[in-house]
Amino acid sequence: MARRVETSESLEQSLQRLFGFPHFQTGQEEVVTRVMAGEDTLAILATGAGKSLCYQLPAMLLEGTTVVVSPLIALMKDQLDMLAERGFKNNVALNSTLSDDQEARAMARIGAGSVKIVFVTPEKLEDDVFLGMLKTISVPLFVVDEAHCISQWGHDFRPAYLALGQVIATLGNPTVLALTATATPAVREDILVQLGLPQTKTIVKGFDRPNLRYEVIRAENEPAKLRHLKSLFENGLDGTGIIYTATIKNALEVQKYLHDALDLPAAVYHSKLQKHDRNSVHELFMGEAIRAVVATNAFGLGIDKPNIRFVVHYDLPGSVEAYTQEAGRAGRDGKMSRCILLYRMSDTRVQNYFLTGKYPSIEDVQKIFETLRYFGSQSDGVSLADLRKISQLPLTKLKVVLALLKKAKFIEMRARARYGLTSDALENPALVLSLANYDTKKSYDQSKLAMMLQYAETRDCRRKFILNYFGEEYLEASCGQCDNCLRVAAAAKIPNSRPSAPDPRIQSGYRIADVVSHPKFGQGTVERAEKDLVTVLFPKVGYKTLLASAVAREAKIA
Repeated sequence: MARRVETSESLEQSLQRLFGFPHFQTGQEEVVTRVMAGEDTLAILATGAGKSLCYQLPAMLLEGTTVVVSPLIALMKDQLDMLAERGFKNNVALNSTLSDDQEARAMARIGAGSVKIVFVTPEKLEDDVFLGMLKTISVPLFVVDEAHCISQWGHDFRPAYLALGQVIATLGNPTVLALTATATPAVREDILVQLGLPQTKTIVKGFDRPNLRYEVIRAENEPAKLRHLKSLFENGLDGTGIIYTATIKNALEVQKYLHDALDLPAAVYHSKLQKHDRNSVHELFMGEAIRAVVATNAFGLGIDKPNIRFVVHYDLPGSVEAYTQEAGRAGRDGKMSRCILLYRMSDTRVQNYFLTGKYPSIEDVQKIFETLRYFGSQSDGVSLADLRKISQLPLTKLKVVLALLKKAKFIEMRARARYGLTSDALENPALVLSLANYDTKKSYDQSKLAMMLQYAETRDCRRKFILNYFGEEYLEASCGQCDNCLRVAAAAKIPNSRPSAPDPRIQSGYRIADVVSHPKFGQGTVERAEKDLVTVLFPKVGYKTLLASAVAREAKIA
């Protein structure tokens, strides 16, 4: 719902007065201008591009309480702390860390309309009491942070995000701002569909980070990985950085190696650390008392450290999105930084293992459906704890099933974290079971892992690969920075040469975003085009790299 706001000063003057910044970063002003004009917006801004300011500034200028949906408690805390440091203390976060008394006080402040920004988890918005209270106050702006979590095609799918479209409608359709740093064209489209805003304008700024040097080192085995890591530190890997591993086991082993073999101060960070240990590692890293944090992907979101000089991935990530988000934490100050991937082919086994336990099967949905039907006479429904105990499903998978059933209106919440079947579910059990058809999703995610491996194996420009993946053309023949381009330049004895690139049409006949069809896979969109090959994203099967002659051009969708 458009709510244009008039102010007596320019947005840049407001920025200087409230936040002390002399000017906007790339993309920020366009986003803020749209929000202040009451226009729904999806903003894709690079990691470190200042996404949070895009809602913080409007929130301070708009009358009422801005709601910000955030997936991580640590991210909320960082945002609250940063706002408090700037003198903005009338903001709160509602999450599981609050005691009953703390939550009651926070709710009273929100209900009184004295809060400018309330940070909430998506799960909190499933609470009908809380949602009812929000309906009694003015909510001019609804922000979905890390918006890729709402897309089942995104790399960090969070089932509770699926309900946000209905929440927005319940609140009377306030202006919506969705923010993310990592979303392919397919994910962007899905975000808007899930939020109920299919015609909303998307602003895409800055996947290109010229100060990041992308490098890949292939290792034959784990000892070789450690030797390569040692060589990196002995040959100029300067400053402070992050080393990402796929598992806690690898994080512990790498940190021990750095300490024992290199006498290098490093700390471990993972999801099973106690809170005080996580805080301690965070402080050591921010204060540069250590050279590196060896971490799983639990570390990084909300880390406001501009001078991270390197990000090393010790294992192959599950997707180019995940890799770009994590590697993008380097060099936010604009200075040259290194993004290095160490990998071996067997790394894909770990990621495939993660995928195996991620999606519900028909049998999983059957268990939940039959349990809810069996206990259907209970007026207050069945608790989440009992559903987990009876079904024996992992909590993450159980939440996916419940979120899908709730979105399809087959189940309802009858009390806090208690569920029951709706009449639609009882009348249409076949439709309920059809929700478990995750073959497409599994194929899609496996194809994203294949694309990550393709990035690791490519001999062409890595910057171009990343930009093409996110739907951006890159016509330079050489970025002059990544290991492949530097290798070609060195071989030609022309350091950092940047010869002009031939038009991709001459080689493959296709360009990024061309719509093509394949007799087996159906219609898809060209994501990469080089030589006689095209990589096409097909909605039903994911990414496929094919001979250009295997596809045919379709009329471009308007």
